[in-house]
Amino acid sequence: MAKGNPEVTLNILYRGPVERGHNWQDLFAHHLPQVKWHTWPNVKDKAEIDMLVCWIPPREYQQDYPNLKVIFSVGAGVDQLNIPSVPQHVQVVRMLDPGIQQGMTEFVQMSVLNIHRDTLAYVNMNQQSQWQQLPGVSTAKRRVGIMGLGNLGQAAAVGLQNLGFQVHGWSRNPKSVANMSCFHGNAQLQTFLQRSDILVCLLPLTDETRSILNQQTLSYLPQGASIINVGRGEHIVEQDLIDALNEQHLRYAILDVFAKEPLDTQHPFWQHPQIWVTPHVAAITQNDSAGQALLANVQRYLNNEAMAGLVNLSAGY
Repeated sequence: MAKGNPEVTLNILYRGPVERGHNWQDLFAHHLPQVKWHTWPNVKDKAEIDMLVCWIPPREYQQDYPNLKVIFSVGAGVDQLNIPSVPQHVQVVRMLDPGIQQGMTEFVQMSVLNIHRDTLAYVNMNQQSQWQQLPGVSTAKRRVGIMGLGNLGQAAAVGLQNLGFQVHGWSRNPKSVANMSCFHGNAQLQTFLQRSDILVCLLPLTDETRSILNQQTLSYLPQGASIINVGRGEHIVEQDLIDALNEQHLRYAILDVFAKEPLDTQHPFWQHPQIWVTPHVAAITQNDSAGQALLANVQRYLNNEAMAGLVNLSAGY
């Protein structure tokens, strides 16, 4: 593997799980020995730090690390970094980990199939010792809408197409995806939702997408539609979702992300018979593949090449 420019020395500060940090430190020591690896909070000279690798940065990092140039998110999302607070001269890079992509595709496929085959209803029947067969439809007649057509959204769409589902997508800005109808912007949101028997939310969290699934937009979904949220909890107005389920406008909701995590033990989502809660496990960063992705991006930086996953700070993703 290329060593990058051996004359350039970089200082990386890592903040995260210890085992992952050790793995990545060894990886960099082998492939990019000119990179000095620091583990937070053990930093002698904060002015030396060029790059920060973290999920949530240290408090007051803007002032404490005056020569910071890049923040690498260890996950696919970056909203937890509070993008408006990031200094304009600092580049932000989200994690494009094939392990995250594979995990998300698997979770979305699993969730869509569970809704498609009424698994949640049968689980509820099990608890009541109730024997009842529910009518079903073919995958070719089930329409799945993907909100968010980034790296994860497009991968999930392909995975669902491979299972035979009708898949279409929506994004804030125009996108073209092979073999899929794409909608964009507020003007086409209602049409997109009206065609979604199962809605998968994979949007980034921005001011424009916060609370995008509310009483009005949920009403656009077909009667008996279901929702899978693997974006961010703040995309959904919680009470509006509960109301849509209680009124039988929506059939199921599979929720992996929440406005406050961990989800409070008294939260109504836990006991709702039409909601399936999972603890933010749809796509977990894989140490090996994510380490390789991080290494490749640092090499690109050393070679003055564009880094993969670079975030537009103005757009927030």
